[in-house]
Amino acid sequence: MLYDLFVLKNIQPNYIHYPFGVQESLALDVPVRIQSDDPVYSFLEAIERINLAKYFAPVRSNNSSSHDRVMLLRVILFSYMTSRKNISLRELESLCRTDCRFLYLSNYEMPSHQAFKRVLDILQEGAIDDIFFELSHHIAVDLMCIDPHVQFVDGTKIEANAHKNSFVYKKRIVNSRKKLYLSTSALLSEINSFFGYDYPLRDEYQSWDLFYVCQYLMEVMVQTDTQICYGIGHRKSSIQRYYDSLLKMALKLMEYEEWLYTLGNRNSCSKTDLDATFMATKWDYYNQSGVTRPCYNCQIAVSDGLIVNADIFQNPGDTLTWQAFMDRYHDYTGKYPCRPVADAGYGSLDNYLYNLKNGIELVQKYGNFGKKKDRRFQKRIYNVLNWKQTEEGFLICPEGRVLDQYEGDNISRTRGGNLHISQMYAEKGHCEGCPRRSQCFRFGKYRRVGKNVVMEELQGKVDENLGCEEGKGLCRQRSIQVEGAFGILKQDRGMTRFRRRGLKGVKMEFLLNCLGLNLYKYHLFWLKQRANNLIGKLN
Repeated sequence: MLYDLFVLKNIQPNYIHYPFGVQESLALDVPVRIQSDDPVYSFLEAIERINLAKYFAPVRSNNSSSHDRVMLLRVILFSYMTSRKNISLRELESLCRTDCRFLYLSNYEMPSHQAFKRVLDILQEGAIDDIFFELSHHIAVDLMCIDPHVQFVDGTKIEANAHKNSFVYKKRIVNSRKKLYLSTSALLSEINSFFGYDYPLRDEYQSWDLFYVCQYLMEVMVQTDTQICYGIGHRKSSIQRYYDSLLKMALKLMEYEEWLYTLGNRNSCSKTDLDATFMATKWDYYNQSGVTRPCYNCQIAVSDGLIVNADIFQNPGDTLTWQAFMDRYHDYTGKYPCRPVADAGYGSLDNYLYNLKNGIELVQKYGNFGKKKDRRFQKRIYNVLNWKQTEEGFLICPEGRVLDQYEGDNISRTRGGNLHISQMYAEKGHCEGCPRRSQCFRFGKYRRVGKNVVMEELQGKVDENLGCEEGKGLCRQRSIQVEGAFGILKQDRGMTRFRRRGLKGVKMEFLLNCLGLNLYKYHLFWLKQRANNLIGKLN
């Protein structure tokens, strides 16, 4: 019967038959030839001495259907090494069914996307940090013989997987909470006068304080058999109106408290990704607008093209990330980098004192490091950085007057808790009769300048370290290496927006991308060595 149908189908006038033969065969493991310069060979050499099994708990003996987690991790790392975009788990599942390299790495098991998801869930709980540092250190030190003591540090902001209009700002919540405090005091005062209660009136309230009052009002309504009604056509009793108003305020106050707890030390967050912070980003090179978007502050340290340290932060500025970033490298490697070169965003009194405490050279620029040599900035004669000094170190204003009269200290504390002492100096005649008085300053009775002896000494050490030929070379290499690494990650590999949400998931995604870049860098090194060995054999 089936044969008759097949014949009838072939004799139809609108049927086109293309004869080709496909021989049926058993599912045998037929070896597929992979080119000798394929990244899979360098990848296997890079991870062959890394014991990845120690990062996973043993699988139960009765679970025979589970895939080997080390095998799944190898497939994930190889996908980040070879992919030119932020690959999804569905695409990874498809590669394990069509790409011969992934078939080989997965032992022809063809795992599903859920199997990879389970491994990634394990990694984001903390194992990814150990894997990143162990594998990066092995590639840098053991395979490529790189000295990681000289590092080039910088950061960039990568957009979170959150809606751009889902912002929550701390300042708005604090201001709204103050208004709610006043409304609450007015309502409690009205309740006290109407019912004769004696609830205390405060400047600030907690949500549970209002819930206690609401609970008491509800008990009064139950004991007095007060009818509780809602909807059009029903008239509420006085006590129910007070109860509803106070309950609404208590719920709103509890909402404010929850958001302030979520924000912590941050000034903003996103409703769709609570760990993301709204930051000002650069739309492009020419238009640096002040539009804020939910982002994460991504920090990396590059040494000879390899990323040896990487982390995710929630604060927009780079200054507060320095110490935690250096401590992270020390916790995993046991030592601090000798020369971590960074731009002016990391130069502060706290960071300089931290470097001196831990034996790190001062090779981080400060705010006015580049302005001192700028010709346009040097024409600003009323800026104290362009003023000359006497032999004793006192400043000379453009009019030739010496500001050598000590007028006390301005003492403050930095964010790190260190003392910031500025010695204030003024001119002997307090700028009386100066023809440039209106141009030199606008506020105050006379011109005063501050002198921070400690900070000036530290900045002088930075000028000495970066002013020599070796220091200038380090500054050039910082722009080349760390900006180049970010260019590859963001432009070539398309990591301009995270796929995952939450600090743990985003951190795991970022570290996997950094590991993929390191593995690809080693592949280029491996190809170069392979070519050199071939040339040596021919010679």
